[in-house]
Parts: sequence; C-alpha cells; structure tokens
Amino acid sequence: MPLALAPALTVLALLITALSIATRHYPRPDPAILVTLTLFLAWSGASLLWTIGGSKAVVAWTGFLYLWLPGWVLLSVLPTLRASTLARCVPWLLGALAVGIVLFAIELLLGQPVQHLFASASKPPVDFERDINRAALLLALMAGPAALLLWRLRRRKLAALAVVVPLLLVAVSTSQSALAALLGLLGLLAVALLSWRVASALVAAGILAGMTLCGPLAAWIKQTGLADNEGLPIGVRHRVLTWDFVAARLHDRPWIGYGLEGSRAVPGGDGFFMVPDIGPMPMLPIHPHNLFLQVRLELGWVGAALAALLLLAILRRLTRLDPAIRPMALSLFGAAIFAQCFAYGAWQGWLICGMLFAGLLVGLASCIKDPT
Repeated sequence: MPLALAPALTVLALLITALSIATRHYPRPDPAILVTLTLFLAWSGASLLWTIGGSKAVVAWTGFLYLWLPGWVLLSVLPTLRASTLARCVPWLLGALAVGIVLFAIELLLGQPVQHLFASASKPPVDFERDINRAALLLALMAGPAALLLWRLRRRKLAALAVVVPLLLVAVSTSQSALAALLGLLGLLAVALLSWRVASALVAAGILAGMTLCGPLAAWIKQTGLADNEGLPIGVRHRVLTWDFVAARLHDRPWIGYGLEGSRAVPGGDGFFMVPDIGPMPMLPIHPHNLFLQVRLELGWVGAALAALLLLAILRRLTRLDPAIRPMALSLFGAAIFAQCFAYGAWQGWLICGMLFAGLLVGLASCIKDPT
C-alpha cells in the first residue's frame, strides 16, 4: 500500500487538475516555489551528464516530473475549488484512514497475517519488516493532519485518538524513524501553537544547518562513540558509520557531486564495516539515509544551495497560510524533513507522495468552518 501511494496520488492529481482546468479553476502556483523548483529540476537534470548512478538516475529524475509536479499542482489548485465541494471529501478520507489504521494494527500486532497470506514463500523476513516500517512512517506523517481535520469537525476526542493510537502503534513497531517523526511533529506543534514565527525559524535554521554542516556533524557523531554503543539499535549504529563514510566523500566533488543517484556507486561504498558484536555491515547501502548528506554527495554545493532555497520557499509559503492550519502545516513540514535525516532515500517516490498527501489533508482542513 505505501508503494502504491505514488501512482495513486499522481493519478488523483492529474484527474483533479484536469477537471479543475476544464471548469476554469486554474492552479495558482507560488512564484518563489515555481522558480526554485525549476532551478532544482534543471540542475538535477544536468547532473545526468556526469552521474555515476547509471539508469537509476534517469528513473529518479523522471520521477520528479511525474510525481513531484502533479502533486505540487494539486496543492496549487486546491485553494481555487469550492470549500463546500472539498469539505464533502473529508469524511471519505477520514474513513479510509481509519481502515488503514485498523489494517496496520492487524499486521503489526498479529504477525502480518495479510502479508503472509499473499506473499511468496521465499520472501525474506527483512522484506516483511520493510513493509511495516514504510506504513508506520506514512501513518506517523498523516496522524497530525487527520487530528486537525477531526478537530475542525468538533470531534475533539476522536482528534486526540487520531494522534494517540498511531503513536502507540509506531512505538511498538520496528520503525524508529516513524516514532521520531511523530514525536518531532508533536514537539514542533507545541512550539508553533505558542509562536509560529519561532517554529518557522527553527525549521529554517535546521534546513540551513543541515545543508552546510551535515559533513562535520556526521564526523562528530562518529567521534562520540555512538557506533560502538551496544545499547543502541543496530540500524542507528549502522547509520552513524555510513554518515561518517559519506562525510569523507563530500570533498571528492564538492561543487557538482557524483550526480543524481550517484550514492549507489560511490568509490568504496561497496565495502564493509567490521563491527565486533554485529559482523560485516555495508559502508553505503544504496543511499546515506540522510537528506542533507545525499543532496551534498550527489548534487554538490550547487544542488545543496538550490535544494535549500526550494525548502525555504515552501516554508515561506506555509507561514502565509490560514492561521487555523498554519501550526500543523509548519509542524508537518518540519517533521517530514526531520524524518528524512535518518530514514530512507531523499528521492523515494512513495515517501515524497506520502508527504504531499499529508499536506493535502492539512489543506482540506482550511475548508471546514472554524469551530470556534
């Protein structure tokens, strides 16, 4: 289901955008986002000329076009549609989310009976774990927006459950990234409710610090000895070692990087760390599991600057939203960036579309009459 979200959102975006244009409701893209997104797409596309990522780079860049753009246009066309029409979608979306939570709980708590029913006998255990972890992260990202929708519908108890139930579920799952994302969202939401300016400043500082200091920070984390701490999960220790390896490679091609998806073929990345109590672990498992390190490694300082400008342009747009949804929008944006500091690859379509869909839920909340 998480992997199916990308094509599903793309079809939904294209359909709604086409119908909106047919009825003379045209997208209203933010000029700053339009410019920065165009520049980033141009630079990442140019990197195909020198990438060492092979055909995967072409696939990734093509994904930007048919995943990012339709989703962004959908968010741009949303304010042009009638609020009453959009509000009628909300109960269906909340009902679908409730079904998803029930399915996730069944899979998580009962040993994934649905997966085992349809999976082949040769499916390895690690793939079953990946299925749960992907769904857990998407659930964590959608919990806050769902709670906002219920709050706006005056369903205060259900709004609380929309956060508490996912929090309990991801807490007992194997996805530390999902738990961190949801806790990060709640923490930033508390700040945003007190002062959205402080919350936006924190997100902006995180973006700038991440793009500029990710290398030194990765090396420093390694020096603290976290990779040798047997009390930490294996995945966390592995990431510390991988980040340190990537930080050392940032100087190879500092300005232009190894090209889109170049993480897959970085020299030395196919080697192994020898961890005494664990055994051999790959130095660079496909990607760094860190948004900032991956951007710097693959697109260099130029790409990092453009990516930072794009993220800041999005942040600027979020600060201008309806005050009723602005705290959740800022918190979701910050949590999405935070999750990508240690979970999955920067360009994975299902995760990007999950973030866009969660943003769509926040946008729909503005169509509901203020309960106060």
